[in-house]
Amino acid sequence: MTVRRTKWATVVVAVIALGAAGCGTSDAGTEVDATPKPPRPQGTGVLTKEVVRTDLDASAADAGVPANAPEYGRTSEDAPAGSAPQSCGVAFKGFGTKTAPVDIARYEAVVGELRERDWQQPQERYERKGPDDGVVDLARVVLNQRGWSVVAEYRTFQEDGVITLTAFEDACVKENDADAGPVG
Repeated sequence: MTVRRTKWATVVVAVIALGAAGCGTSDAGTEVDATPKPPRPQGTGVLTKEVVRTDLDASAADAGVPANAPEYGRTSEDAPAGSAPQSCGVAFKGFGTKTAPVDIARYEAVVGELRERDWQQPQERYERKGPDDGVVDLARVVLNQRGWSVVAEYRTFQEDGVITLTAFEDACVKENDADAGPVG
């Protein structure tokens, strides 16, 4: 079990690190995409990548998070098949701005929006508080639904914050690394 947790953590850190490479401000602006999204498909089968992408984008938009940083979203969408972990996932990163800051309340709103879309939270949220002020500077939770896992994370970033949503198709991750798992 510990080896599986370590390998899964490595996968998550690798994808987060890929996103961190683009940590400069994006040209995404402060506009929130308010485009109506198609209804979610009902059923019990594994969700498609497109449905997961829609869930991430719509949850962030409904919570008032700035649009996905284009260079971050492409790390998974432009990945060739079999290039796990990138090809197994969907990514979102919303940087706060002066006019639309991202804080822990907005993060909680995003997680709430994901729950409204039937994403389940099987474990408690991890959070870290700053030693001087006691304010949450890192919060992370894993949510699951129909063959997918989402790592939702908030970090203070400069003064405006950042929310990262990284989703992985569990079977794809396992296929590309037999010891990996969605939550450990």
